[in-house]
Order: sequence, then C-alpha cells, then structure tokens
Amino acid sequence: MAEAFAVGADAVLAASIFHDSDTTVAAVKRALRGAGVHVRIDDGGEVSR
Repeated sequence: MAEAFAVGADAVLAASIFHDSDTTVAAVKRALRGAGVHVRIDDGGEVSR
C-alpha cells in the first residue's frame, strides 16, 4: 500500500485483506504511518509524518 501512495495514489482498496483476517486496520495504519503516509487515527485527527 505504501508504494501506491508513494507514486501519487489518494486511496487504496484493502477490503480483502481485512475480510480474510490477514491483518488488522490498526496494523495497516501503523505500517503506513511508519512509511510516512498520513493516516487518520481513531479520534478523527490526522497523524503527520
């Protein structure tokens, strides 16, 4: 996912990885945040790089 954002994507479709229980939303958010992607956190705020 981080690669898609790095080349300019504004959003990605990830439903299947959550539906199949391959990972969690929290784990994806942590990984994206670690890659420098801005993600929303649970309180509705936004996490910066």
